[in-house]
Amino acid sequence: MAQVKGVAILGLIKFIKKNQKDTLPKIINALPPETKKYMDEHILLTAWYPYKLYTDLLKTLDKSAGRGDLSYCITQGRLSAEHDLKTIYKIFLTFVDPKTLITRAMSVWSSYYDSGVAEVNIVSKNEATVTIKDFPDIDMAHVKNVQGWLEQFLGMCKFKEIKSEIASCQCYGDPITKLRFTFKS
Repeated sequence: MAQVKGVAILGLIKFIKKNQKDTLPKIINALPPETKKYMDEHILLTAWYPYKLYTDLLKTLDKSAGRGDLSYCITQGRLSAEHDLKTIYKIFLTFVDPKTLITRAMSVWSSYYDSGVAEVNIVSKNEATVTIKDFPDIDMAHVKNVQGWLEQFLGMCKFKEIKSEIASCQCYGDPITKLRFTFKS
């Protein structure tokens, strides 16, 4: 079963506290019992936790702040990217080449997840794909979150008219998860 670093869980909790103010107790209480138990413990930045805890938090946040259709996972990804790119990943904004930008951003994948490999392919000067392989447990809430994060990332790197789609997903039985992005310089 896949695992996620505590830093990702704590980042999501911090996001909820900042953007949803008083809803954290409600969100925690709405978690399934098998993942809620972890919230009673002290989450450590560098410890590994079940991936399901992260995706349950995302889906419960989506139900609380959104419509329960996972569209808020994209919004949450965008807002997280905005925060990340103004703080810990500020250096990424100094690059201008899309391949370098996306490759650098996706190079941190193994710092957060013990499953999957994220690979970047620049299809043309206005199109890129991100392929996630070897992550059979990947959840659509997470995929949409990554999609939103990368959309915002590209926007903050001064690309315009950004569009994205989930071309395939392991959560649907596809062999890989592939996100496709188009943009203008």
